[in-house]
Amino acid sequence: MKKIKRRTFLKGAAALSAGGIVLKGITDSGFSYAQEVQASRSPLGISDDLPNPPELRSVDGQLRAQIYMSYNKVELPSGTALLRNFNNSLPGPTLRIDPGDTLELAFENRMPENAPDQPTEVNIPNHFNTTNMHYHGFHVSPKGNSDNVYLNIKPDQKFNYVVEIPDDHPAGSYWYHPHRHGSVSAQVASGAAGMAVITGTLDDVPEIKEAVERVLVIQAPIPGVDGILDAEDPIWPLDAERDFLVNGEYKPRIYIREGEVQRWRILHAGDAQFFPFKIDGLEIYEIGRDGNPLPKAQRREEIHLAPGNRVDVLVKGIKAGAYELRRPKFNQGKEPLPSVELANIFVIPKDDPRVPAGTPFGHAIPQGDLPKNKILTDITDDELTGHRKIVLGEEDVKGFFDDTLFTINGEPFDPRRDDVVSKVGAVEEWTLINTTPYPHPIHIHVNPFQVRSINGVPDPDKPWMDTIGVPAAGSVTFRTRFLDFSGRYVMHCHILPHEDTGMMINVNIEA
Repeated sequence: MKKIKRRTFLKGAAALSAGGIVLKGITDSGFSYAQEVQASRSPLGISDDLPNPPELRSVDGQLRAQIYMSYNKVELPSGTALLRNFNNSLPGPTLRIDPGDTLELAFENRMPENAPDQPTEVNIPNHFNTTNMHYHGFHVSPKGNSDNVYLNIKPDQKFNYVVEIPDDHPAGSYWYHPHRHGSVSAQVASGAAGMAVITGTLDDVPEIKEAVERVLVIQAPIPGVDGILDAEDPIWPLDAERDFLVNGEYKPRIYIREGEVQRWRILHAGDAQFFPFKIDGLEIYEIGRDGNPLPKAQRREEIHLAPGNRVDVLVKGIKAGAYELRRPKFNQGKEPLPSVELANIFVIPKDDPRVPAGTPFGHAIPQGDLPKNKILTDITDDELTGHRKIVLGEEDVKGFFDDTLFTINGEPFDPRRDDVVSKVGAVEEWTLINTTPYPHPIHIHVNPFQVRSINGVPDPDKPWMDTIGVPAAGSVTFRTRFLDFSGRYVMHCHILPHEDTGMMINVNIEA
């Protein structure tokens, strides 16, 4: 992290571990903290290699830390900007926890008061400095001070999150970001996001365990016209010009040794544009999607990420030389988007002297079946208790932002209305039908789903996901179990300006 407050050391105990500094103690405000702090650093120990973000790791079954959102001055390719960030970090610190842990975050909104005369209609973007936190992909309670996205944490307010991670929680790559309806798009477009890792499953596969791990957070921060982003206009067009960053850096250098296999956890934390990517000249093997393992490691020429998706890949350096991680040009529905160079990759000699002795070196790609997360078993026909059809739409309505209102089943979001009501233990199949001319990445909270088909074509992998791109004028069918947790939560489009302008519903799971 950029700095640790002096008072942390005055009232706590610090000890070195193999991973970083273990901190335990009590702050001046009375908050008890327990965390292992891992500084931002290159996985290969090379000075100009892209560093992983800083990390906060759990200690003895608990991760207790302070997280705040504030304005942060950042140098972007377009110039100096004020961004809304977590802990003055772009991206925010990675949270690394184990199944069965308790995640306790003392959250503080340090942003200034909202501008006066804000819109009162719920589906017009508003109150950009009121916020909350969402634990994207976590299978945890949506109630109270857990993953509750109905909270409104106003400027100068504090809130204590306590998130109990189940012992059998699926392991994988997750993330956290603001989710206060009306301001979520502006805050995520400012860079307020961070990776969250729940350990296990793939981590113990021998070929993966021996590889160095990279955490890559893709973001496209957009400054406001006069510094801080305080209007939706700059992020509204799907083809708005964006400078994509990786771990806060523009076109960084990434090193991999000749013959080496590295594990990359990649998070698409952008607000709107899809991100298919490829690396010509290197081998890419997909091993997990949205944190959940695929049946086998699969060679890919191109990997498609929707906003909100995560992917775990193994990357193999074949021959020494310079390569590019890039997004080829493509059409996002009716919107043509240009090619983007994301990072410069350099395959260096296997024995490059800049790499410290003892640095891990991955040698191979797993050839057999990958281990499953034990609770994510195939959903069979005889297990189903219900079916639903859900229609994604768009309407021209005067008085809303850009005279546009996005809908689900013909209705814009209403926080007072229950759109889906079901029971704990129910198992349902949903078909999402997109009537608009561009794709929508649909994310559902709390419970992951198993993809069955896209545009009527069965997916042979039947992957477990929490965010799926529904093609323009197309459809997706998935199945989901409502396990463990009752309460209200949401399903919405992760093109976040669409969410803020109506494309979200409430799901109420009754005990």
